[in-house]
Amino acid sequence: MKLLVTMAVPSRDLAGMAEGHEGTSFVGARIEIIDWETKQCAKTIDYTPPSENLGEGCSVRFTGGCPFQGQWLQTSGTELVIYDLKDWSVKKVISHPSFHDLHGAAVLGEEIVLVNTGLEMFQILDAEGNIVREVNLASLATWERFDRSVDYRSVASTKPHEVHVNHAFRIDGEWWATRCLKSDAININNPEDRFDIKVGNPHDGIIRGDFIYFTTTNAHLVIANVATRRVEDLIDLNKLNEGGRKIGWCRGIEVDGDHAYVGFSRLRRSKWAGAFHAAKDMYWGRKRKSHIERIDLKKKELIDSYDYETDGSSAIFSLMKYERVLGELPA
Repeated sequence: MKLLVTMAVPSRDLAGMAEGHEGTSFVGARIEIIDWETKQCAKTIDYTPPSENLGEGCSVRFTGGCPFQGQWLQTSGTELVIYDLKDWSVKKVISHPSFHDLHGAAVLGEEIVLVNTGLEMFQILDAEGNIVREVNLASLATWERFDRSVDYRSVASTKPHEVHVNHAFRIDGEWWATRCLKSDAININNPEDRFDIKVGNPHDGIIRGDFIYFTTTNAHLVIANVATRRVEDLIDLNKLNEGGRKIGWCRGIEVDGDHAYVGFSRLRRSKWAGAFHAAKDMYWGRKRKSHIERIDLKKKELIDSYDYETDGSSAIFSLMKYERVLGELPA
């Protein structure tokens, strides 16, 4: 099986980096296509945004992505980069002054949703890339809280955030959002319709069959029933590793049959306060490199992993089975 992985590549090892500097530490945006059986990287696609789309000192990274009409839609922090899947050439780059800390893209028909984490909203684009609608996901209206005259592509950070929206998905033709700091996922048209994710801060959520699989940043896999909105199973992924130690900042997920593939980024100092509770966890967090784990969902066992030995501090964002990327399976 081949797996597409999106990531940010650091300028140096991040494990010992002081708090406050991690936002400008990534200098490369990358897509990798991994052959899981051989544990080899079959293809690498690197990208550097033009200076007009990213302010000096801001991080370079690829976050989430999705397939669309023979193309791959990939978000960087401040752009939607459109690749031709035939040869992975860049067909078009869309950027806008309001794009800040984009975390992903999703598609429904001709409608493209961008997850604008920095401004805590969804931005809906048409097939040509024009912004046709914006949906605020925090309590205060977006343009009351932020200034339309500012080019946010040159702003290093808009934190603190209220909700920190991470991911978009759809149920029965309606858009949903994971809200990290609210520990939930909501129907954007009816926020009372929600999944309550009590064990941590959710990042990604993907639907496979009758269930939706959420990751939380503290490395839990939350399995909920799409129809009832109820959580039916929880897997603490930390406990599947040696000694139950904290294993990394958890984001991307793919589910293939009875197996889940879950991405972990090496923890850095700014994450440690909320992620660690014991000296052994802090020690292990400095050692454990970025990696992807394959989990047997029925047995709740760790089967194997793909470890980033030579670049152990890459931030891993989204994962997708390559047949889905190519449109051979539904995404």
